[in-house]
Amino acid sequence: MTFLRTVSLDASEAAAHGTALSRLRADDEQAVVVRNVFSAEVCAAIVADLEANRPGFPATSFPAPFRSSFYGMNLNLADPSLRAYFEMVPSFSRSLAALMAPYGGFEARVLRLLSALDGGRPYGAPPGPGSAGSYMVTTFRSHREGGYIPPHFDNEQRIRPSYEHLETLIDGDIFSFVLTLSRAEQGGMLEVFDAKSEAWSARFQNRDRPVPKPDVAAFARHAFDVEPGTIVLLRSGRFLHHVSPVIGTTRRWTACSFMAESRERDRVHCWG
Repeated sequence: MTFLRTVSLDASEAAAHGTALSRLRADDEQAVVVRNVFSAEVCAAIVADLEANRPGFPATSFPAPFRSSFYGMNLNLADPSLRAYFEMVPSFSRSLAALMAPYGGFEARVLRLLSALDGGRPYGAPPGPGSAGSYMVTTFRSHREGGYIPPHFDNEQRIRPSYEHLETLIDGDIFSFVLTLSRAEQGGMLEVFDAKSEAWSARFQNRDRPVPKPDVAAFARHAFDVEPGTIVLLRSGRFLHHVSPVIGTTRRWTACSFMAESRERDRVHCWG
């Protein structure tokens, strides 16, 4: 039996899988793959707009060795004051709306899909502190040749200073989605390892700096080599995972959000 129990479905079948994400959080399954969230043609059009940044997204970067960048700002990398983060939110939100308007909107096409997979529970960006507005609901990630993300557990984020406010709003493990918009020629795949956070988290903390990577060769792994328009939902807080290095000149474009239940358990908060 594989260590990563995975449910695979077409986006048109979401209504018949209304317990998929509650089962994911309960560890009855560890990944959900949803195909045809967007067609290949729509993904190609979105990527063309992203490559030229026609919607005018604000841009930030991963640490330089990772050869990757964001539209929007990753909360993990934000200054703990969050001043620059929340100053960027209005511009990012306008650009996201402009990008997705021809395709029904991000909320309608992605967040409502997640809600359908979770028994109708609302999905959306959490409120920021005071009058700051909401968090960014997602980010877009561009990985160029050689770009990668090292092995990590997403639950590590919760101890970072930039999560001090968000930590008062969320409960339980972090999980996440990755929406593939374009694949690398080779590599650039989400790979999940047979290593759980309770046994291994201390060995992999704070690996988002240019230090030697831990040796993961001994772990069994599952690689998600999916078509554009596919969403992979993962128990990323508890399972070690990485993005393997991109090979070739074609950029890997994805939209990604981290997620966790609200403290009241009445909704799921999503952030970039």
